Amino acid sequence: MKQRTLRHLIMFLLMFTGVFHLLVAAFGGWPELRLPLAVFGVIYWMLGYYVRVDVKDGSPSGSRNAIIAAMVVCAAGLALGGQNYLSNGGPLALPIMFAIDVAIIAAGAMWLVQQRKVSK
Repeated sequence: MKQRTLRHLIMFLLMFTGVFHLLVAAFGGWPELRLPLAVFGVIYWMLGYYVRVDVKDGSPSGSRNAIIAAMVVCAAGLALGGQNYLSNGGPLALPIMFAIDVAIIAAGAMWLVQQRKVSK
């Protein structure tokens, strides 16, 4: 996959999972999860925008920080949400969110590997 395609995929997944988090926070039946889901939803959506703005010029340079930030936040979401899910259970939406986080991390890793090849 091309770097540009990977960045667009990451952007789409971040914005999708941001809206998904907000919808689950608003309409889900788990009051104790509403605030964390809403906070992560806003963070994911903002990161999607950060990756999108980086994509605007079409060059692969300059977006490394956005991709790394997305990967770090997704890893934090997996760790915090996963620990809570294993301890307390939760809605079916949570494993779907975890799968999206894994997909973002994988796409980010692929993007970073390709960027390294381009810069050599």
